[in-house]
Amino acid sequence: MRILVADDHPLFRDALELSVRQAWPNAEVGCIGSLLELPALGEAANGSQAGIARYDLIVLDWRMPGAEGSDPVSVLRQAGIQGPVAVVTGAEEPLTALEALRCGAEAFLPKTTPRRVLAQALRLVAEGGSFVPKDVALDLMHMTDLSLDIDEAEECEGPALDGEGALSAPLTEREQQVLSMLATGATNKEIGRHLNLQEVTVKLHTRRILRKLGARNRTDAVRRAQQAGLLFRNLDEAPS
Repeated sequence: MRILVADDHPLFRDALELSVRQAWPNAEVGCIGSLLELPALGEAANGSQAGIARYDLIVLDWRMPGAEGSDPVSVLRQAGIQGPVAVVTGAEEPLTALEALRCGAEAFLPKTTPRRVLAQALRLVAEGGSFVPKDVALDLMHMTDLSLDIDEAEECEGPALDGEGALSAPLTEREQQVLSMLATGATNKEIGRHLNLQEVTVKLHTRRILRKLGARNRTDAVRRAQQAGLLFRNLDEAPS
């Protein structure tokens, strides 16, 4: 049994390693704090199959150093790291869960998951299954409404809502970041590259921004945001 734990927070990484070793006492467990360490793992596997390091379980934080401009799962695969991925992260918002699952993760678990549930979920993934907590799954169902095409929703032609400048719900920090970049005229791809998001995730954020602002398209959203004083003068002032 070979297990890889990847998390850039030392205390949580140590806690994950302890949980993994308790669940699999005889497992070979490797730990890294940055995806920049992945090439060395691939090179160390040359004795079995050139450039390929195979694990029975990969426990992965989602926002990791070394994943800039891409997603962590793609970075793993590009480095020749193979195996089922369980994302365990403090980034608990549904959009992050959707992004992780779309990118190929078998499980999405918030870091607040009880230890016993976490152990059971990791074992399930190692045995070929998948896992998403019920509350996360329900949030995804309510959020995405996948019967509606994202691209069409992003540039809908319906009338704008009354009450300009009034939000139907507060913008999240990530939505504020996306909105700030929309105001610069950036494309979805450019926004994704700058914020380290998948393009589909940018579209979902944009869709939520339009709904909250009651806007019919991006241009209308920026205009309404300006009137409401929601735009920062530059991206450096936006929340990180």
